[in-house]
Amino acid sequence: MKLTLYIFIFFYCLNLKAQESSSGLEKNIFNIEIGAVGFWLNNELKLSDEIALRTEIGLYTEIVKGIGFFMAPEITFEPRWYYNIKKRVFKKLDTRNNSANFLTIRTNFRSSIFEISNYDQNRAENSIAFIPKWGIRRNITKSFNYELGAGIGFLSVINQKYSTLSDSDGIVVDAHIRLSYTF
Repeated sequence: MKLTLYIFIFFYCLNLKAQESSSGLEKNIFNIEIGAVGFWLNNELKLSDEIALRTEIGLYTEIVKGIGFFMAPEITFEPRWYYNIKKRVFKKLDTRNNSANFLTIRTNFRSSIFEISNYDQNRAENSIAFIPKWGIRRNITKSFNYELGAGIGFLSVINQKYSTLSDSDGIVVDAHIRLSYTF
């Protein structure tokens, strides 16, 4: 009888350990990020063991050659599939703050509601983009991490006022390098 009880306890403890390490995704994380083309506040909400929904609000920056620069608001929704998170947990690698490789479809709305600029005329356009992307996120310290990503997708400008290369409808390349602080 004791042997059966010990075996039951052993397998029960193994099952608990397996459940704890089955996913390295955090339930809910908040970040402040700065990148080459702006800064953002975002939240990642765990939906399953490998999928998180990232919502983001920020200011993107665009430099117009010979004219100057402008910053305008953007909102982003992107479901992220952290496809190697379980592998990283199994290998006992750092998975804090959702540190893993991911695939996503970035849905991004940029607005001309207001603009910060160094010249008189407004240049911001309303646009929406759908961009499949691959990315990687790794921790530097407990709260600081970096993120790299790239993808090719489609951008559509709504009521276009200006004719610039980066604001025309069609195929768009999106690459990012960001440094973030996680609360």
